[in-house]
Amino acid sequence: MGGRQFRATLLFVLISLLVGAAYRSLSGPDGPTFVERLRTLEESDALREEEGREATGLAGIDPDSAAPPPATRGLPGNRSRAKMSSLALGRIDPDRASASDWERLPGIGPALAARIVSDRAARGAFGTPEGLLRVRGIGPRTLERLRPFLRSAPADSASPFAN
Repeated sequence: MGGRQFRATLLFVLISLLVGAAYRSLSGPDGPTFVERLRTLEESDALREEEGREATGLAGIDPDSAAPPPATRGLPGNRSRAKMSSLALGRIDPDRASASDWERLPGIGPALAARIVSDRAARGAFGTPEGLLRVRGIGPRTLERLRPFLRSAPADSASPFAN
């Protein structure tokens, strides 16, 4: 009465019916339907996506403000928030900041901070934030993430932080 493939198909259909019946009995008569659950999941995904855009986008951030922006996406959540909360108010001057100053910025670890400082010592001041692109490990995305924290200070300023 049929071959191996027919029996496998029949078994699949029976298992699917059993799983469907179990799902229906567990959800109860007044529980949410599959369509309602799917709609709920889609809405929560849309909310997460919008929150992600707000966290990574620089829209709405005043470039002249002294406060750092909210946590950015792409970094480990707790670590980046803790790192960013330890930042002093003000922006860091790329031409005067020490390696430890750089390490306090989101996405900058000890190795990249050391490369930034050694590149500045070897090749001179960056001048503008775009000058950081010459450092290996800093690309356009990293620069955009760092831009709210960067500022060129006046030449007579002794502090690596500008207000």
